[in-house]
Amino acid sequence: RVGGIGRLVDVVTKEEHYDGNCKGRSLTQGVGLPVALFVRSATYGHLIALLRTRARCAHAFGTEVMKDMPLILITPQDGVKVLTKKMEQELLKIAARDLNPFQNTSIAYKTTMENTCKEQLQQKMDELLDLDDDNIQQMLTPEERARIAGGFGATDESTVSLLMEAKRMDTAMDSVDGSKNLHTPQNHNGNHLQDIVNEGLACAVRSSDYHTARQLLILYSLVATQSKEIDSLKNSDESDSSAREELGITHIVDISDSKRRSFDTNKGNFCDAVVKRNERGELKQHTVPAPPPPPPLDTDRLRSATNSDGLLAVLGAAQVLRAMQDGGAKKRVYECISAIDEWVDHGQNSVAFRLSSWRDQLAAQADLKIAMEHDSSFMAFVSNKAITNRKQFARKLETAVSTGSFQGLEFLQAIHEIVSRMHSPCLRLELLQFVLGLDNRFSVAHLARSVELAISCLSMRATTTAQN
Repeated sequence: RVGGIGRLVDVVTKEEHYDGNCKGRSLTQGVGLPVALFVRSATYGHLIALLRTRARCAHAFGTEVMKDMPLILITPQDGVKVLTKKMEQELLKIAARDLNPFQNTSIAYKTTMENTCKEQLQQKMDELLDLDDDNIQQMLTPEERARIAGGFGATDESTVSLLMEAKRMDTAMDSVDGSKNLHTPQNHNGNHLQDIVNEGLACAVRSSDYHTARQLLILYSLVATQSKEIDSLKNSDESDSSAREELGITHIVDISDSKRRSFDTNKGNFCDAVVKRNERGELKQHTVPAPPPPPPLDTDRLRSATNSDGLLAVLGAAQVLRAMQDGGAKKRVYECISAIDEWVDHGQNSVAFRLSSWRDQLAAQADLKIAMEHDSSFMAFVSNKAITNRKQFARKLETAVSTGSFQGLEFLQAIHEIVSRMHSPCLRLELLQFVLGLDNRFSVAHLARSVELAISCLSMRATTTAQN
């Protein structure tokens, strides 16, 4: 609709008019709203592209304008056919069940981890599908919506709504007689949230979509680690500004009408505390424990199914969080420190032992194709460099252990510092892979990316709440 009563811009005042009483029409600035979106063939690729185009237009023209926009097929043989709401829902069901998921091929090569263009990434974000429609929720199961979200991309709001629905289901089942009630569905294992995320990640792996997999893992961490301690605190009050200043609180962030958390703008971080007025009317900070890592995700099968650097980083981050949550990292760290100290004791007393260790390392790199950037240096083992590096590595691991908690940011930050100072590690890289439960494809770069994303997952909830 060109120059029609859709959106007319006054070329003098630059104001938009919708009643047709514009003083001066402009075809460049006064193009009206679209009347329909169409495709020329009924292939699945073109139909999914049509849905993505509608989502992108919704960002440009508004959701309400595009909500009931007709989607049509125009061909010389069949003329004009309308893609009805029912047909659209059937299309999504087929996409979730039978289609191999795919990205927008025109921008996929510009939205990888190694090569991300700002314009193409913005287009990818604009094309995310909205799955919050009531008809879609009734037509598709949560598992099918998870496959759509992971394989074709869905808005953050849709994904969070899906994850919250799964979490509420887990909570409801667990609250009924300790999840042992006879009314509990037999196919419900109490891990519905993890199952939903695994479905989404599997489809993201199939479509080689790094950004969608990364966002799904972050949103899962936000939803799964909501602090119960915060929800249990009632009747917080921050009306007394002088009292807040005495507590060192510079900004209050609303959680709900009765609960607030504090953000210290001087330190630039989010405080794990809630402001609450006590019985005498005094404002006090109530410390809230930092959220633990989210429940573990079983990504072993997915990691073996991909060689994409970006997806390895995402799935590696999921494994790092899993190793922290189930206690595996804690046990293996102590084993590594003991093994390094034993190697150092033997190496200091025998050059032959060091040379034998060097030959074994070369054989492992050749046979197992360990992700090393360089072969083991012969001179490092002849001299004392290998001994010095491994001594320092063991002491840094002890420092990471001394942080006190294997489920907090401090441990991950200590590991990240160790990784960032590595140049050409061999045994040290193998030991870190062992500690975090990763396979030998994870090089230093992969390991660093995985740890960085795991840190983001644990800290993102506080940052997001503070910004809101």
